[in-house]
Amino acid sequence: MNKYYLEGVLVVEGKSDVSYLSTFISTLYFTTNGYDLSEEKLDFLNRVSAVNRVVVLTDNDKAGEDIENRIKSKINGVFVRKSRKITRNSSKKSGVAESTKEAIVEALSDLLYDDKGQLQKLDYKLNKIISLSDSPSSVKARIIADYRLIKGNIKFLENQLQMLGVKPEEILSKYGN
Repeated sequence: MNKYYLEGVLVVEGKSDVSYLSTFISTLYFTTNGYDLSEEKLDFLNRVSAVNRVVVLTDNDKAGEDIENRIKSKINGVFVRKSRKITRNSSKKSGVAESTKEAIVEALSDLLYDDKGQLQKLDYKLNKIISLSDSPSSVKARIIADYRLIKGNIKFLENQLQMLGVKPEEILSKYGN
């Protein structure tokens, strides 16, 4: 099955949403972890919106609405979409992860491409750059500070760099040996 492609960053509430959506939508994902939408995350998404389209797809409930409103109040030009309450299983929950593929595609239809191919994940070689350093933790801390990233594992950091439009060559030239 070919995946749809969404150009930009798709903001969702949780990992189960990413797990489900990534089976049929190729894009960069950012999770809010529910209500855990700190000022640091909002600042990061605001910087992302300067270089990438930011699309918010939250659960069709009060919590989802609160998250959307917080994002819309801090970030201009954000796209907000809701999936209809059509569940794909017997769960009483009607969130993104429980919605049918058709309901999600309908909600995002004006933003999805089916002929553009897959997202090219960039390889920043952060594992190699950091591990070859005399002080791996300080290199990681410098990268986080220099690009104002949210702390996390290497994969999460590389994902953030890609959302911000940073090229791997820039990282290699600044931090590589």
